[in-house]
Amino acid sequence: MGRDPRNLLECLANSAKEIARGDYQSACEIFELTKSGKYPAEISELAEAFGMMMVMVEAREERLETLIENLKQQKAMLEETSKALKQANIGVLEVLGNAIAKRDHGTVAHNYRVTLYAYRLGRTMRHTKEHLRSLIKGAFLHDVGKIGISDTILLKEGSLTDDEFQIMKGHVRHGSDIISGYPWLSDCLDIVLHHHEKFDGTGYMAGLKNNEIPINARIFAVADVFDALTSARPYKRALSYEETMGIMKKGRGSHFDPDIIDTLFTIGEDLYRTIYGIGDDSLRAALKSHIQILFEGERS
Repeated sequence: MGRDPRNLLECLANSAKEIARGDYQSACEIFELTKSGKYPAEISELAEAFGMMMVMVEAREERLETLIENLKQQKAMLEETSKALKQANIGVLEVLGNAIAKRDHGTVAHNYRVTLYAYRLGRTMRHTKEHLRSLIKGAFLHDVGKIGISDTILLKEGSLTDDEFQIMKGHVRHGSDIISGYPWLSDCLDIVLHHHEKFDGTGYMAGLKNNEIPINARIFAVADVFDALTSARPYKRALSYEETMGIMKKGRGSHFDPDIIDTLFTIGEDLYRTIYGIGDDSLRAALKSHIQILFEGERS
């Protein structure tokens, strides 16, 4: 380095620019200029000030790198926690739904079938992932309120009396009470509360009609009756696909949303062929595959 102050200043300025760009190779030149007695005092003092700034910048960068690394670790931990919480939520969904399905029907197959039917209807109607997630939750837990209904009514083989039917209708309220205490399930209340509403307003509990009925409840109503008609019960035989669709068609616009019935007629035969009659393990695997895709990335 020359002793001309102008050259020294220019060298100091260039070194400072390189350091500002993150290149610290010029640091030795700055520290060289801090040597008192060798260079003009003004240059040495200025170089020393630059040197202190450089040390502080390096320290801040190290702290920033440490902070970034800590944030990455915390993010990874949160992702693992979120994943575990999501699996726990799905576990609660399955346990609750299966508990009442086993008690009511003697098998969990109904819950899996009706949920798969509802999901396929919603997907065909191009519903969003958010709506499909809510649809799956609600479909699987639609009758959870039957936990609050006595066996003498719930398992009665004959027709219910008027008083018994009034008690049975209360299962939607019981279901709402159960679901309301679990925030992750709050988005499926529409199905739990309104899956017995009818499109013409003659259903229960609120007597809603047409688009007053939440869309997921309208979809589920179609899926639920489709499964009920095609399934054998102690008091009835399973109807054929053709018999079932004949009855469903008669309910178009009265019991059911016409658009959803039209969608069922589009995919109904495929639903019946691919879902009806398969075993519990296959049903569970089919639903699980959809859940893994739909619930990935969902906030727990």
